[in-house]
Amino acid sequence: MAHKLLKGVRSAKKSSLKKQFKQDKEKKRQKAAQKAKREEERDENPLAGLKKWQKKAIRQEAAAQAAAAAQAAAGLAKAKVTTKRARAKVESAAEAPSPGQSSQRSQKEKKLAKKEARQQAHQQRQHRELYAGSGRVLLVGEGNFSFARALCEVRGSGDGIYASAFDGEATLKRKYPDAVELQKQVEEKGGTTLLNVDATKLHKVREFRDAFSIILWNFPHLGAGEKDVEKNNDLHRKLLSAFFVSALRCLDEQGTVHVAMKEGEPYKSWKIVQLAKVSTDGVLQLQKVVPFSLSAWPGYEHRRTRGFNERFSKKDNEELAKGAKVYVFARSQGNAEAEQDAEDE
Repeated sequence: MAHKLLKGVRSAKKSSLKKQFKQDKEKKRQKAAQKAKREEERDENPLAGLKKWQKKAIRQEAAAQAAAAAQAAAGLAKAKVTTKRARAKVESAAEAPSPGQSSQRSQKEKKLAKKEARQQAHQQRQHRELYAGSGRVLLVGEGNFSFARALCEVRGSGDGIYASAFDGEATLKRKYPDAVELQKQVEEKGGTTLLNVDATKLHKVREFRDAFSIILWNFPHLGAGEKDVEKNNDLHRKLLSAFFVSALRCLDEQGTVHVAMKEGEPYKSWKIVQLAKVSTDGVLQLQKVVPFSLSAWPGYEHRRTRGFNERFSKKDNEELAKGAKVYVFARSQGNAEAEQDAEDE
């Protein structure tokens, strides 16, 4: 009996221990679950489970850290701006010339301007000297008579100046609206204006034969609008050849023929120096070449053979400013070196 009771006690103790173990295990599990839950809540809300004073302290510390971070960011931005301004200032200082450099550049520009002014003045003198004498001058192929008017003004008188145009009166008025007024100004200065004068048939006017010291044709052109380049060049060679032959018969003993032409093509292909020599059997030869100075003739307005065009004609003088020359031919042997230079250009 005693053994059975002991056995029962032991059995009872085992049972209670087992139960206790289960309870302890369950408590541990619950505590672990609660702890995990608190940690999870703390991750989501770091202030969860803390006392008020702790929460307040943490919030104050977080605010202080945020203020410090904002101040640091502002300082960094300011430093970047300052650095950028300093770099720009350095670059500007590097690019800007020093007072010495600026002075040197200014002196160079002044010297260059003076050199250009001297060169322009020299070209003006060269061009005007061609017509400084008192002999009779025949201008052929005048458009609106603006060169004739300028020549009268430069010479101080129109005496001995005969300005002729190929067109008749009606055609002239239509092509060059300002021609009538300019004709009047030439005649008021003592010059003579003539219409319907063909530059290739000058010698057929009896009064023209052996009469002129200078025969001048500024920028001869047919104005035919021929698109074929070689055919166009051939037509102009024939025009100039006929002009040289006719003009030669109208020169006095010391007379010269002047032809002004733009530089470049197609004018270079007309070979004007060779034409003058060949067409007159070597009688007319190149004497000199002078730059055409637009500024030497105040009021001169270059006009195309086709007539005045509002869209294009205002730019005609700009074309001359790019480069033009006056070729002077005489009965003398001429200057072989000048001839070679002219043909090489």
